[in-house]
Amino acid sequence: MAMTSGKGQRTPFFPKADAAILSSRHGPLPTYPKNVWPIYDPDNFGKPIAAWPSSAENGFYPPPKEEFAPASIPEKPAAACLSDRYLRAFLAENERLRCCMLWYYTRDLFNETEFLSGLREKTSLAQESTGWEFVVIGILDVNFYIRLASIGLPLAILPRGETICAHTVTQPPGSVFLLPNMMEDWRFRESPYVESGGLKAYAGAPLRLQNESGECVALGSLCVASRTSQEPLTRLQQQTLARLADWVVSDIVQCARARRQRDRRRMAELISAAQVESDRAVSEEPVLRILRTMYSEATVSVQPSKGDHVDIDSHGLIPVEDLEDGLWEDTDYLDDFIANSNNQDLPSTRAVRAITAPCESVSGPSFLVVASRDFRLVFDDVDSWFVQTCANMVSQIWHKRLLAEAMKAKEKFLRGFSHQLRTPIHGILGSVELLAEDLMSRTLPDLNSSSTKSGESTIYLDSIRSSGRDLMSIVNSMITLNRWADIAITNRNYATHTASELEAELESGILKATSGDTLSGASLFFGRDMPRDHDSFRIDLDLLRDSLLPLILNAIQHTSRGVVAVTVSLRPTEKELVVDVEDTGCGIDVADQQRIFEPYEKAQMHSAGAGLGLTLAAKFATLLYGSVALVSSEVGRGSHFRAIFREVECAPSPISSPEISKSLRALPSKYYNMSSQSDSVLLCDHFTRFLTSHGFTNSDSIDDEHFVVLDLEADPEKRHSQLSQIRTDRVAVCLVPFAEGESQPEETSDNIIYIGGPFSTSKMISVLEEADRRQSSLKTQREPQLDMDESLPAPPNAATGPTTNMETKTLVLLQNPVPQAGADDAPGIDGVVSSKTIKDVEIAAESAPTAPIPPALAVSKPAALLVDDNVVNLRIMQMYCKKRGLPYCCAADGKQAVEMFTKQQSLAASGDGPGVQLILMDLQMPVCDGFEATRQIRLLEKQNNWKTSVVFIVTGQDSPSDRKVADDVGADDYYVKPVGIKVLDRGVKQYFPAFEV
Repeated sequence: MAMTSGKGQRTPFFPKADAAILSSRHGPLPTYPKNVWPIYDPDNFGKPIAAWPSSAENGFYPPPKEEFAPASIPEKPAAACLSDRYLRAFLAENERLRCCMLWYYTRDLFNETEFLSGLREKTSLAQESTGWEFVVIGILDVNFYIRLASIGLPLAILPRGETICAHTVTQPPGSVFLLPNMMEDWRFRESPYVESGGLKAYAGAPLRLQNESGECVALGSLCVASRTSQEPLTRLQQQTLARLADWVVSDIVQCARARRQRDRRRMAELISAAQVESDRAVSEEPVLRILRTMYSEATVSVQPSKGDHVDIDSHGLIPVEDLEDGLWEDTDYLDDFIANSNNQDLPSTRAVRAITAPCESVSGPSFLVVASRDFRLVFDDVDSWFVQTCANMVSQIWHKRLLAEAMKAKEKFLRGFSHQLRTPIHGILGSVELLAEDLMSRTLPDLNSSSTKSGESTIYLDSIRSSGRDLMSIVNSMITLNRWADIAITNRNYATHTASELEAELESGILKATSGDTLSGASLFFGRDMPRDHDSFRIDLDLLRDSLLPLILNAIQHTSRGVVAVTVSLRPTEKELVVDVEDTGCGIDVADQQRIFEPYEKAQMHSAGAGLGLTLAAKFATLLYGSVALVSSEVGRGSHFRAIFREVECAPSPISSPEISKSLRALPSKYYNMSSQSDSVLLCDHFTRFLTSHGFTNSDSIDDEHFVVLDLEADPEKRHSQLSQIRTDRVAVCLVPFAEGESQPEETSDNIIYIGGPFSTSKMISVLEEADRRQSSLKTQREPQLDMDESLPAPPNAATGPTTNMETKTLVLLQNPVPQAGADDAPGIDGVVSSKTIKDVEIAAESAPTAPIPPALAVSKPAALLVDDNVVNLRIMQMYCKKRGLPYCCAADGKQAVEMFTKQQSLAASGDGPGVQLILMDLQMPVCDGFEATRQIRLLEKQNNWKTSVVFIVTGQDSPSDRKVADDVGADDYYVKPVGIKVLDRGVKQYFPAFEV
């Protein structure tokens, strides 16, 4: 049954380990004295207490004649042997141990209000048990006796040597020092507490405590006293006093443990705070600060290791072997002070204890040392744990600093290595592309006269281009693999994303990686398998992309012709995001399937690449609690890989969108698959799955009310036969395989929509919307004709259906629209254009803008500023500008670029020339790098109100930090060498729509 509060509310119970259970019934605590008073024997007050004599037990404290009998009175020694009128107390035989245990267990004892209140309860029990008028509970320090609770006597701090309780502390454990009539005992007859205090009877039990080794000490005493002689206490009364004394000690120990629990909790909080602060600052100062907070009177230092010795504050070097679990105590100094100077206040002139812990610092192997001059501060295992933890943090901070420097050096090396390697590759591939373009632009008579030679040249150029791309792929993979450790230690950037955003990221990355690759013939198809009410998920999209891209590119690389299908599935119940990558490529032999995830391992030794794609995919997946596995593979039929990302939070859809088939007005909800007769895996197989999942149904008859889907036939005769079967009043969607992108149909019709890959969900939705509009237009055009020809007889071939209209030569192509973040699955039909050749399908697929196109500039030939310190790269860009008819000027470093830009823009402002409109900027240059040059150019534009130029960073450096800085200084786009000519064309076209190749 749940607890209820005083107000009747149900409240939970969350206890604290050090919380008080019961509160004392006594009133507020009295004020405890700070000074020594009263002093009954001023003549001996300044003298140290003598050490425990070897004959003390028999000579001064003989055992009682029988158990529970009064203390035996020894014979009085000769006057020459006894310098005082009474027997002064001695130090205990194990005085240093006794004092250390006292200081440890009673530290901050006056802050324990519950304990002090409980002592008053125990004094009352002692008085009720004995009937004597005075009761005292106190502790015995090295030089004073301190009353903690009393009845009949004031609380006080008394000189140790003259108190009777100091004798009780030296008695055997478990016994009661019983003096029923001190006037008969020469040891105490002239004691100040008898003569001046008026006491006649005394009985005291030591507050005994045993350490881990079994040695027993007394922390103080519980005693009763009377102004009159008393009958000896009975056995029961003595046992009651002893048990009350043990009870007091038990409470002292419990208070000490609770205090240390509080201290440990505070230490843990300090460690946590210091960890956060040191992670931000990578400094050991937060660690030293929490040590000084915890040990405010101690000296905290990090000192280099000096061989086998540790330097202790004000003490000097001590051997490491003198340390016990990192703890050190100056026992010689403590023994000397206790024996010879116990009448003085405890000094603080030199360190008496220290905690040491080995660590690593800027000075190399070091020690973290906490040295204390406080006699009463006794370190324990909690302190040792705290200091050792701090030492580990100091080492970790130093290692992080070293790691950061190493990472910085590695990043600098990789940036330089990447730049130096990409630059010549850029020169080679750029020259090859320009040369290939030059060969293609030759006149037909030239080609006919030297067709064999031209064909051989093309083969050579393709080989150079393919080898260069493979080399660049290997370099990229190696650099990415080396950067994995850097990425692993950075914070994740979790946000909620849609499947459309994931497809857009993957599509953009794939297009960049495969642009210009003439050997790649695979068509990429995206699919989804998600609940209708959940289409969003929370994940680090950049890491997800970096994990999936190598997996997809690996499939494309090993699929020369065919399909690579990427299916994204969401499992909200299991909190899993699953991505399946299936290809129809070469497949993997069973003997090779175990090693393909290892670095530099390839299923086919002569295949392209370095064998790092699957390694990268698996490593990046682990950063998102994911894994990559080979589900199945068959040689000659393809492979199926699956990436599973766990602990993915799924977000419900805010608005449930209707099925696509129900949102279209004119397009029938049935489709007819004209390519279903083939045994091979076709694009239509994937497209029809998409249609079925969105509410469309398959029609078995070509005569039904439907629209047609088909794959493009490569053979012209088969294509003609295929297209002739499509009625002119029916819309058809023709899927163009990547490998057929260069084909050209002999005839087309305005009711046929051609779509080329990659086949993203947004593109397929767009083509259905275009088909809906096209179907509506066909219906509108046909209705008047039906009214006019209503009485005409059917044509001779009516049995085979309406004739096709082959007079119209318009071909509708769908470009590759890349949805922006947060876009719907159906972004509209902005990507539909008209053309006359299917060759443009490939260009359309490549030319997807990765950013919104800015306002159109009516500039067809933008004036360019080319900035690069490498002569080869500068020459490549000059050749590009000449090929495209772009006016240009050049600069060899950032400083020259700013000067040239200033000059050209100033002339343009005065009406002399167009000024610089496009800048191709390298990054790593002498005098002034590309970042600084871009920053200065943007500042000049703002200060002088010049038109904003378009800045492309064209560099061999490809790190996230470089991309971020480029974005911060105002660059419009970022290209990594080698940059393909077509890629550069697309970039210029994006910002200058009037630009034509």
